[in-house]
Amino acid sequence: MQLQLAFLQIYYQMHKKFFIFYFVIFYSCSSNYTIYEKKGFAKKNNGNNIISSLPKGTLLKITNIKTKESRVIKTDEKSKNLGPRLIILPNTLYTELKLNNNLPFIHLQSLRKNNSFVAKKAKIFEEEKRVNKTIKLEKINVLKLNKEKKNEDKIYLNFGPFYYKSYANQIFKVLNLKINNKNLVFKDYKEKNYAILIGPLNNLGEYDRIYLKLGKIGLIGFDIKVQ
Repeated sequence: MQLQLAFLQIYYQMHKKFFIFYFVIFYSCSSNYTIYEKKGFAKKNNGNNIISSLPKGTLLKITNIKTKESRVIKTDEKSKNLGPRLIILPNTLYTELKLNNNLPFIHLQSLRKNNSFVAKKAKIFEEEKRVNKTIKLEKINVLKLNKEKKNEDKIYLNFGPFYYKSYANQIFKVLNLKINNKNLVFKDYKEKNYAILIGPLNNLGEYDRIYLKLGKIGLIGFDIKVQ
């Protein structure tokens, strides 16, 4: 009886170690792909290259946040000197996405390179194009309306939400000190959902100046809203 119990303990320990080993291997294999997703502004390029801070050949889905127009693209060049821009696009792609010259607000999302994943994204894209065709007239009207009111769009930078109010207060104090314009920094406090906002910024020139100030103090982890 004691021999059987000893055998069972050894058997359990061996399989326990195997399970832990399998879990580590599985986790390391399944987590070696980092998803990139960010909102920001694009820049127009007279050349043909798509330039970003990501490695050359990175597959991305780029979406015009205002019109929902999207494309799947592959980066041609990596650059560390994009400044406040997420990506530099050729003029042709810039036009295809119907980006606003004043506020080219975009959403970037990385895609996996395996065929099944890309095919699935392409299928969704085809459905979006069919929907766009069915409401073509309505969409043109909306674009005209946006064009007339384009100067009314403002940029807001959102820090948070923070679970603890003390963290939000620290960010608020730092921003007030560094931005040198207390009218731009304000609080949006809700219980366990504390946020700090910078804005309204009227154009990309103002956004660029604020971005450079934030970059110097390492506070560029914000979400962008245009409204």
